[in-house]
Amino acid sequence: MALKDSKKPKKHLLYEMFNPRGNGKGISKEEAAKPKTIGRFFRYFSSNFNMMFALNIFMFLGNFPVLFGLYALTGNMNIHTTAPASSLFGPIYGAMTAGGVKDPVSAALMGVHGVQAEITMMTTATKVFFALTCLIIFTFGIVNACIAYVMRNIVKGESTTLISDIKYCVKRNWKQALLLGMIDLIMIAVIIYDVLFFFIGGTGGVASFLFGAMLVVAMLYVMMRNYMYVLLVTFDLPIGKILKNSFIFALLGFKRNIVAFLGGLAVWVLDYMILTVIFPVGLVLPVIFLISLTTFMGIYAAYPKIKEIMIDPYYVSDEVGAKERTDGAEDEEDELPEPIFKDRG
Repeated sequence: MALKDSKKPKKHLLYEMFNPRGNGKGISKEEAAKPKTIGRFFRYFSSNFNMMFALNIFMFLGNFPVLFGLYALTGNMNIHTTAPASSLFGPIYGAMTAGGVKDPVSAALMGVHGVQAEITMMTTATKVFFALTCLIIFTFGIVNACIAYVMRNIVKGESTTLISDIKYCVKRNWKQALLLGMIDLIMIAVIIYDVLFFFIGGTGGVASFLFGAMLVVAMLYVMMRNYMYVLLVTFDLPIGKILKNSFIFALLGFKRNIVAFLGGLAVWVLDYMILTVIFPVGLVLPVIFLISLTTFMGIYAAYPKIKEIMIDPYYVSDEVGAKERTDGAEDEEDELPEPIFKDRG
């Protein structure tokens, strides 16, 4: 009788991709200590692709209120009807009705200006769904903090476990993440409004200058966002200092930041081109991995600069980065005079 194979059956690829408890492979400390170059970026991303896929799905599920807005935008709950497309239909129809004018000319005018066009009107349900989208202010910051925490650990070369890391991050950072997320959403909304305002509504040299200035502000803020949530989950800093340090890092690490920015921009431009050619594929790609890809680009560019300036001077013996996290009791305070920050692990 043949002996049974004692080896565990190999998990199917789909199981590994959808298993939320699957660990990221991680890399050796020697590899993690090497400079974070563009070539090594692809190794980091490919070795943790399953985790990136799970984080991308978590981004959408965690920010579930946005799904209400997306569904409202489809117009399925709107009232669909028809109305004359021309603004002259009313005067012509009124003149013909009140004056009793019925001749070939008026009939021709009615034929031209009486053409019907389809219109939609929002219902109460549509307005409620748009209102429910505002609930994202309570999820946006927390979800971004969790994603930054997991991706930071990947860049450090540590093995990651999605559910455990998310629970740990939420427990330690949810209050600050909630506030930072609200500020982040307000800044994003203001920048988008200003860019569109000066692009669509502005005319002349002043408007062109302000439009260009807002594009620069938008680029700098995208770079700042690469640092904001990483600083939040790594150090015990107030929100004001997180924003201030993020702005400073956006300038200090400009070379790495601009590469990450251009890389992310190229990814989204490519997706837009795919969207115009093969709509279903271009629509699915952001849901699968594009958001996690561009987010990881930013954190991969940001963390080495944070490690160089804020971690290495105080943790010289650590070859990778900040101290290891502890799930139990808090570590005893080091015998150091008045540290400028506390490591969150």
